[in-house]
Amino acid sequence: MVSGFNITRFKKATAVILSLLMIVVVLFSAYIITVKADHDCEGEDCHICECVEICIGILQKLGFNASVAVSVCAFSFITLFTVLMMEGIVLNDTPVTNKVRLNN
Repeated sequence: MVSGFNITRFKKATAVILSLLMIVVVLFSAYIITVKADHDCEGEDCHICECVEICIGILQKLGFNASVAVSVCAFSFITLFTVLMMEGIVLNDTPVTNKVRLNN
Protein backbone atom coordinates (compact mmCIF):
# COMPACT_ATOMS: atom_id res chain seq x y z
CA MET A 1 0.00 0.00 0.00
CA VAL A 2 1.60 3.21 -1.18
CA SER A 3 0.17 6.41 0.34
CA GLY A 4 -3.41 5.15 0.63
CA PHE A 5 -3.47 3.28 -2.69
CA ASN A 6 -4.72 -0.28 -2.34
CA ILE A 7 -4.10 -2.38 -5.45
CA THR A 8 -6.65 -5.08 -4.54
CA ARG A 9 -9.38 -2.48 -4.09
CA PHE A 10 -8.40 -0.97 -7.44
CA LYS A 11 -8.57 -4.39 -9.13
CA LYS A 12 -11.98 -5.10 -7.63
CA ALA A 13 -13.32 -1.70 -8.66
CA THR A 14 -11.96 -2.15 -12.17
CA ALA A 15 -13.53 -5.60 -12.44
CA VAL A 16 -16.90 -4.28 -11.29
CA ILE A 17 -16.78 -1.36 -13.73
CA LEU A 18 -15.80 -3.61 -16.64
CA SER A 19 -18.53 -6.10 -15.74
CA LEU A 20 -21.14 -3.36 -15.67
CA LEU A 21 -19.93 -2.00 -19.00
CA MET A 22 -20.11 -5.50 -20.50
CA ILE A 23 -23.68 -5.88 -19.25
CA VAL A 24 -24.64 -2.48 -20.69
CA VAL A 25 -23.09 -3.31 -24.08
CA VAL A 26 -24.87 -6.67 -24.33
CA LEU A 27 -28.22 -5.27 -23.21
CA PHE A 28 -27.93 -2.26 -25.53
CA SER A 29 -26.98 -4.47 -28.47
CA ALA A 30 -29.92 -6.77 -27.84
CA TYR A 31 -32.20 -3.73 -27.49
CA ILE A 32 -31.02 -2.25 -30.82
CA ILE A 33 -31.56 -5.57 -32.58
CA THR A 34 -35.10 -5.94 -31.27
CA VAL A 35 -36.11 -2.32 -31.91
CA LYS A 36 -34.64 -2.04 -35.40
CA ALA A 37 -35.58 -5.52 -36.64
CA ASP A 38 -38.62 -4.34 -38.61
CA HIS A 39 -37.27 -1.15 -40.15
CA ASP A 40 -37.79 -0.01 -43.74
CA CYS A 41 -34.54 -0.97 -45.42
CA GLU A 42 -33.11 1.63 -47.82
CA GLY A 43 -31.17 -0.89 -49.82
CA GLU A 44 -27.50 -1.75 -50.00
CA ASP A 45 -26.21 1.25 -47.99
CA CYS A 46 -28.73 1.06 -45.13
CA HIS A 47 -27.22 2.52 -41.96
CA ILE A 48 -29.69 0.74 -39.72
CA CYS A 49 -28.77 -2.64 -41.23
CA GLU A 50 -25.09 -1.87 -40.61
CA CYS A 51 -25.84 -0.98 -36.99
CA VAL A 52 -27.82 -4.20 -36.49
CA GLU A 53 -25.00 -6.23 -38.06
CA ILE A 54 -22.48 -4.61 -35.70
CA CYS A 55 -24.70 -5.46 -32.72
CA ILE A 56 -25.07 -9.05 -33.91
CA GLY A 57 -21.29 -9.25 -34.33
CA ILE A 58 -20.77 -7.99 -30.77
CA LEU A 59 -23.12 -10.61 -29.40
CA GLN A 60 -21.49 -13.35 -31.47
CA LYS A 61 -17.99 -12.35 -30.36
CA LEU A 62 -19.03 -12.34 -26.73
CA GLY A 63 -20.67 -15.68 -27.22
CA PHE A 64 -23.86 -17.17 -25.98
CA ASN A 65 -22.50 -17.47 -22.44
CA ALA A 66 -22.25 -13.70 -22.02
CA SER A 67 -25.84 -13.14 -23.03
CA VAL A 68 -26.99 -15.91 -20.70
CA ALA A 69 -24.94 -14.42 -17.87
CA VAL A 70 -26.44 -10.98 -18.49
CA SER A 71 -29.93 -12.45 -18.55
CA VAL A 72 -29.33 -14.25 -15.28
CA CYS A 73 -27.91 -11.08 -13.70
CA ALA A 74 -30.84 -9.01 -14.92
CA PHE A 75 -33.30 -11.59 -13.60
CA SER A 76 -31.46 -11.67 -10.27
CA PHE A 77 -31.52 -7.88 -9.95
CA ILE A 78 -35.21 -7.73 -10.81
CA THR A 79 -36.00 -10.50 -8.33
CA LEU A 80 -33.92 -8.84 -5.61
CA PHE A 81 -35.58 -5.47 -6.25
CA THR A 82 -39.04 -7.08 -6.14
CA VAL A 83 -38.27 -8.91 -2.90
CA LEU A 84 -36.94 -5.75 -1.28
CA MET A 85 -39.97 -3.78 -2.41
CA MET A 86 -42.37 -6.47 -1.17
CA GLU A 87 -40.49 -6.68 2.13
CA GLY A 88 -40.90 -2.96 2.57
CA ILE A 89 -44.59 -3.08 1.67
CA VAL A 90 -45.63 -6.28 3.41
CA LEU A 91 -43.55 -6.19 6.57
CA ASN A 92 -44.02 -2.55 7.56
CA ASP A 93 -47.29 -2.87 9.45
CA THR A 94 -47.09 -5.85 11.75
CA PRO A 95 -47.71 -5.91 15.49
CA VAL A 96 -44.08 -6.78 16.09
CA THR A 97 -42.72 -3.87 14.05
CA ASN A 98 -45.23 -1.53 15.72
CA LYS A 99 -44.20 -2.95 19.13
CA VAL A 100 -47.72 -3.86 20.11
CA ARG A 101 -47.87 -5.90 23.28
CA LEU A 102 -50.26 -8.83 23.05
CA ASN A 103 -51.50 -9.70 26.54
CA ASN A 104 -53.63 -12.83 26.47
